[in-house]
Amino acid sequence: MNEILFKNADKKVIAVTKKLEEMIKGGFLEGKVYYVGGCVRDMILGQPVKDIDIVVEEKNGGLTLANLIAAKDKSYRIGSNPVIFETYGTADVRFYNDPECEGIELECVQTRKEQYHKDSHNPETCYGTIEEDAKRRDLTINSLYYNISDGKIYDYNGTGMYDIANQIIRTPTDPDITFSDDPLRILRVIRFSCRLGWGIAKETWFGMVKNVGRISIVSQERITEEIIKILCTKNASVGIRKMLYCGLLQKVLPDIYDMRHSFESRNPVVTTFDHTMKVLDAVEAYPEHRLAALFHDVGRLLTDKDRTISPNQFSAEVAEGDLRKMKLPNDVIKSVSTAIRHHEWFSTYTDGFLPPDKKIRKLINSCGDDLSATLDLMHANNVHKTFNKKKTQVLQVLRRIEELDELDKLINLKLPINGNDIMTEFKIKKGPHIGVLLEAVKDAYLENPNMSKDDCFEVVEAKLRTLTY
Repeated sequence: MNEILFKNADKKVIAVTKKLEEMIKGGFLEGKVYYVGGCVRDMILGQPVKDIDIVVEEKNGGLTLANLIAAKDKSYRIGSNPVIFETYGTADVRFYNDPECEGIELECVQTRKEQYHKDSHNPETCYGTIEEDAKRRDLTINSLYYNISDGKIYDYNGTGMYDIANQIIRTPTDPDITFSDDPLRILRVIRFSCRLGWGIAKETWFGMVKNVGRISIVSQERITEEIIKILCTKNASVGIRKMLYCGLLQKVLPDIYDMRHSFESRNPVVTTFDHTMKVLDAVEAYPEHRLAALFHDVGRLLTDKDRTISPNQFSAEVAEGDLRKMKLPNDVIKSVSTAIRHHEWFSTYTDGFLPPDKKIRKLINSCGDDLSATLDLMHANNVHKTFNKKKTQVLQVLRRIEELDELDKLINLKLPINGNDIMTEFKIKKGPHIGVLLEAVKDAYLENPNMSKDDCFEVVEAKLRTLTY
């Protein structure tokens, strides 16, 4: 076992490696089984590894190894361990009967070569040599192979170790061909550059710029998956800017691209795009939080010209439309939209001045489970405004929420009376006016959550006097 590679490795990764070495020793797979890709890269960098990609230089070797592992572990179950993906010739397998190896997922596949067609980024694959397997990899840093049997690292493309040492992102073969074959790799290059904080080789960058138009052959789901991963890196704004500079942003996030033409709070110097990039890096690295930050001012270009439109409402509507096009789940869209609509809820209150309890309760009730994303966006926006910064507002609100100790009660609000109670008490028929009366009760209740049923009926009675039929 390579002492340098496994110096900082998790004990379970070491245990899995030793067990695999023992399993194939003396058999026809000995010397043909390699760790490859992210797990080798991350072990070299001293980063944690949870999943291990394995290639076997033997036709159908991945399936053979996966079946061997499950059988030797005495955890073989048809359809579940290993899980076979016939289309791709891959198999996922785990050790279920060895606590030392538990939790590490292995993906096994034969070494492959690929052939791409002009209108698809999904290649045809077949068995190939390990050298051919190395050339099909997306990046040099992901094309290092650790041989389980001899404990050596193999760099078949010749620059993987150099690029890790010098912190360079580079394609193993001609970048023009690499990105033309699979333009999704443009986003992957940006993601790894952001995640690791490394530079992109000049020839790789030029290949990206040349082939951004090919992104149209990639499915929206795959594009969205990579964008989310970029947004969840430490400095997401770097990724968005690199998408801008290589010409990709206007193709995959056109409304974000257009924010370069509007200005933050009508500031003639700071564009909405620049302000958004600061807010983006300031929120927590969760998908909903980062998406809310990215889209929170997306409607400002239009609302700067038409002040009859609420900027936050319109931005939320634009975000909803864009996120649907990105094929994101409804719960994510709802969370993002809620945060955008409410992130300036306390905008009229100056920093150091605590909003009234009723206003705080209304925010909690309106946001529900999306309160965290809303307050996170609110704070990041407050801190990175050009004018009227409010650095302590959200902290004060959080302290007051804790003092009120009503969070669960307000999120799952249940009024002392309902629509049927109102119809029975006041002998009135069902209709839209019942909703108006309940809203009046809710408004009063948020002012005083200790209201009794009789107090609520008094509110209804007072409201009835103001209604005309």
